[in-house]
Amino acid sequence: MQQNVVSFREHRELGEVAWLRDYDRGLALASEQGKPVLLLFQEVPGCSTCVRFGEDVLAHPLMVELITDRFVPVAIFNNHPGADAEVLRRYDEPSWNNPVVRFLGPDGAELLPRLADRYDARGLHERITAALGMLDVDVPGYFGLLGRDLLVEHHLSKSVTYLTPCFWSGETSLAQHPAVITTDAGWVDGEEAVQVHFDPGAVASSELDAYASAEGFTPTGSSSFELDREPQFYLRKSPARYLPLTPAQRTQINLALPYRGALSELLSPQQAAWLTDPRLARVSDDEAYRKDIRKIWPVVAARLGLVGKEH
Repeated sequence: MQQNVVSFREHRELGEVAWLRDYDRGLALASEQGKPVLLLFQEVPGCSTCVRFGEDVLAHPLMVELITDRFVPVAIFNNHPGADAEVLRRYDEPSWNNPVVRFLGPDGAELLPRLADRYDARGLHERITAALGMLDVDVPGYFGLLGRDLLVEHHLSKSVTYLTPCFWSGETSLAQHPAVITTDAGWVDGEEAVQVHFDPGAVASSELDAYASAEGFTPTGSSSFELDREPQFYLRKSPARYLPLTPAQRTQINLALPYRGALSELLSPQQAAWLTDPRLARVSDDEAYRKDIRKIWPVVAARLGLVGKEH
């Protein structure tokens, strides 16, 4: 098989995951480490679909971290001869194809059906969650929150704004509803308000309105919501403000802090390591938590480095 061990940043189609390129070595590591294999069949160089899959789905920092932490990632190029073509024939995969992902045990046997004809982050997130469930492995809290973020990103959530006597307490009260994904403190026509995104598959709008009403909040149909200068008040006053975070993460961290909840389940291993690094506040941005995680993550990584196991 191939002698090269990893291959990713030289190919846009592979995103930011450090992929093994040796199938047999991948199975051996899976056996040694007690992990499943995430086997990617990818066209390299590839079409626009292949490139988007790499630059979007396989480049989100939390997706990358979960794959690296819980799987042995192996990439097979479906438009290359030799060892790559041998693995294609073994799994009856077509050559010159769009991305396909398979989940294998250390013996090479499939754990669940292949992921094909689905090139969005939610598709991969759902299949990874199913694979971990089949192995009776807990899905990390941060990865569960990423799934909720993806509902918002893919326009599958709904938004509603509530007038509140105090938007800082309003954020934490509304964030306690299990269907609420994000909260933001702000203003509507001079009145304090909280804007939320929620999962409509988990709660009806009327039910969420009833919950908010019981907390003393009133829905408003106004579209003039203006974000406050200090959204996620409790998070903003903590060192976690210097971390790259997703919107769902910052909402739940802002809830956990005043109630002295543990942050360990809300952060990835890398985020947790950065939070304990005494250099974080000095080298990061005090508005990092509000910025696009895809953009601020590499900045912090370049200044503090990454933690993790090498293949």
